[in-house]
Amino acid sequence: MSRRTTYRMAALGLLVALFPLSGAAAQDAARPDRAIRDAYAVLFGLAVDGEQPVAGDRADIFYSIIDNPAAPRLVTRLEVSGTPCRARTTAALQFPGEWASMTLAMADLKRIEAAAGYASVDDLMASRDPLPFDDPRVRHVVLTGKGLVCESRLSLDEASEPKQVCGDRFDVTMIDPAQRERGLRALRLMAGICGIGALTR
Repeated sequence: MSRRTTYRMAALGLLVALFPLSGAAAQDAARPDRAIRDAYAVLFGLAVDGEQPVAGDRADIFYSIIDNPAAPRLVTRLEVSGTPCRARTTAALQFPGEWASMTLAMADLKRIEAAAGYASVDDLMASRDPLPFDDPRVRHVVLTGKGLVCESRLSLDEASEPKQVCGDRFDVTMIDPAQRERGLRALRLMAGICGIGALTR
């Protein structure tokens, strides 16, 4: 199989994953609780300011809203596994006049080993004066764990090769009261469902 064919097959697989099933197949698919999807949207940074998705039976689709026609366009599909502690996003990013790039991200919340809250960006950047995640002073929460989120990136430009990388953290922003309310709701919900000790001690 040629490299070109391999890339096209990989791109096709990601495109299929990006768009929800239709008809009977979608109706028969598992339907995760709305609150769980909303929690993952916060953790993945898709709903920092309360952005609303196009909700489907199986997945939610988030679109970037940009007035500038020269700005890149981003479409992200969020899907929760049959196991609620795992979720994935499939994102397509395209700059005007350039090839699109696709990113598939997989998260496993059972891998969370630690949680720390910070009262300011300076404390966050310096990793100093950590606080409990639900402390009233907290404005940023960092969740860490080995292999917490793994990504596979592919440019539709045939000259590029797929790249895979695993990250060890989620960052949750809670600057204003609305962000804080969404963030705490997401963290508490998933802590209970997934038994995340770092969020329940």
